[in-house]
Amino acid sequence: MSTSQITLLGAIAGFTIYLGLPLGRLRNPAPKLRAGLNAVAIGILLFLVWDVLTHAWEPTDAALGDHHWGTALSGGLVLAAGLAAGLMGLIYYDRWTAARRAAAAEAAAHDAAQSKGPGTAAAAELAAPPVPAPARAPEPPAWR
Repeated sequence: MSTSQITLLGAIAGFTIYLGLPLGRLRNPAPKLRAGLNAVAIGILLFLVWDVLTHAWEPTDAALGDHHWGTALSGGLVLAAGLAAGLMGLIYYDRWTAARRAAAAEAAAHDAAQSKGPGTAAAAELAAPPVPAPARAPEPPAWR
């Protein structure tokens, strides 16, 4: 690629990002707009995955075409192991974030149940039996 082609592609990419910035600031986008933007993003991601996998398979395919079985087997195993590691990493990350979210929600619920701030009342505070007032000591007789 020439320098001018790279510059043009960079300008197009930068301009699309510049156009997308206001869309990211929308509070409640219309459902059709949200669906359309999701469809475009998914299409771009599928294209990128297909492109990367096609280029990753080329050395293994060339080795199979040349009947280099050891190279083809090792390349295929490395490709499969890399895909498996990447997908398992996504699964573990998703589980980790879900566990953090659940722990944060549980902590927030616990804190809300134990609140004792001014003007607030938790359900646990309202359900607890009233605490009796401390007994007062008898007053000494007044001196006359």
